[in-house]
Amino acid sequence: MKVTDKGQVTIPPKLRKRHGLLPHREIEFVDQPDGVLVVKAAKLTRGSRVLATLLRGGKIKGHTDEWLRLTRGTA
Repeated sequence: MKVTDKGQVTIPPKLRKRHGLLPHREIEFVDQPDGVLVVKAAKLTRGSRVLATLLRGGKIKGHTDEWLRLTRGTA
Protein backbone atom coordinates (compact mmCIF):
# COMPACT_ATOMS: atom_id res chain seq x y z
CA MET A 1 0.00 0.00 0.00
CA LYS A 2 1.00 3.55 -0.50
CA VAL A 3 0.20 6.53 1.67
CA THR A 4 -1.51 9.32 -0.29
CA ASP A 5 -0.48 12.97 -0.16
CA LYS A 6 -3.24 13.43 2.41
CA GLY A 7 -1.84 10.63 4.61
CA GLN A 8 -4.57 8.17 3.71
CA VAL A 9 -4.31 4.43 3.09
CA THR A 10 -6.86 1.86 1.96
CA ILE A 11 -7.40 -1.13 4.20
CA PRO A 12 -8.08 -4.18 2.01
CA PRO A 13 -11.70 -5.39 2.13
CA LYS A 14 -10.76 -8.85 3.50
CA LEU A 15 -8.95 -7.26 6.47
CA ARG A 16 -11.78 -4.80 7.11
CA LYS A 17 -14.32 -7.63 7.17
CA ARG A 18 -12.18 -9.98 9.27
CA HIS A 19 -11.54 -7.32 11.93
CA GLY A 20 -14.94 -5.62 11.93
CA LEU A 21 -13.74 -2.30 10.54
CA LEU A 22 -17.12 -1.18 9.29
CA PRO A 23 -17.82 2.22 7.72
CA HIS A 24 -17.68 5.06 10.26
CA ARG A 25 -15.95 2.82 12.80
CA GLU A 26 -13.26 4.68 14.72
CA ILE A 27 -9.75 3.29 14.90
CA GLU A 28 -6.65 4.25 16.87
CA PHE A 29 -3.03 4.37 15.83
CA VAL A 30 -0.64 3.10 18.48
CA ASP A 31 2.99 4.13 18.11
CA GLN A 32 5.28 1.09 18.42
CA PRO A 33 9.09 0.91 18.33
CA ASP A 34 9.01 -0.85 14.95
CA GLY A 35 5.93 0.75 13.36
CA VAL A 36 2.32 1.70 13.91
CA LEU A 37 -0.39 -0.61 15.25
CA VAL A 38 -3.94 0.02 13.99
CA VAL A 39 -6.66 -1.04 16.43
CA LYS A 40 -10.41 -0.58 16.75
CA ALA A 41 -11.10 2.34 19.05
CA ALA A 42 -12.44 1.15 22.34
CA LYS A 43 -15.29 2.87 24.12
CA LEU A 44 -13.12 3.53 27.16
CA THR A 45 -12.36 6.56 29.25
CA ARG A 46 -9.31 8.60 28.28
CA GLY A 47 -7.34 7.19 31.22
CA SER A 48 -8.20 3.62 30.29
CA ARG A 49 -7.16 4.28 26.67
CA VAL A 50 -3.81 5.66 27.82
CA LEU A 51 -3.20 2.64 30.04
CA ALA A 52 -4.22 0.23 27.26
CA THR A 53 -1.88 1.99 24.85
CA LEU A 54 1.02 1.72 27.28
CA LEU A 55 0.34 -1.95 27.95
CA ARG A 56 -0.01 -2.80 24.23
CA GLY A 57 3.29 -1.08 23.57
CA GLY A 58 5.01 -3.24 26.16
CA LYS A 59 6.25 -0.17 28.02
CA ILE A 60 4.72 -1.10 31.36
CA LYS A 61 5.05 -4.54 32.81
CA GLY A 62 4.28 -5.94 36.19
CA HIS A 63 1.45 -6.09 38.65
CA THR A 64 -1.17 -3.61 39.74
CA ASP A 65 0.85 -2.61 42.82
CA GLU A 66 3.80 -1.66 40.61
CA TRP A 67 1.53 0.33 38.27
CA LEU A 68 -0.06 2.20 41.18
CA ARG A 69 3.36 2.97 42.67
CA LEU A 70 4.54 4.27 39.29
CA THR A 71 1.49 6.45 38.67
CA ARG A 72 1.16 7.76 42.22
CA GLY A 73 4.85 8.39 42.76
CA THR A 74 5.06 6.42 45.99
CA ALA A 75 8.11 4.43 46.95
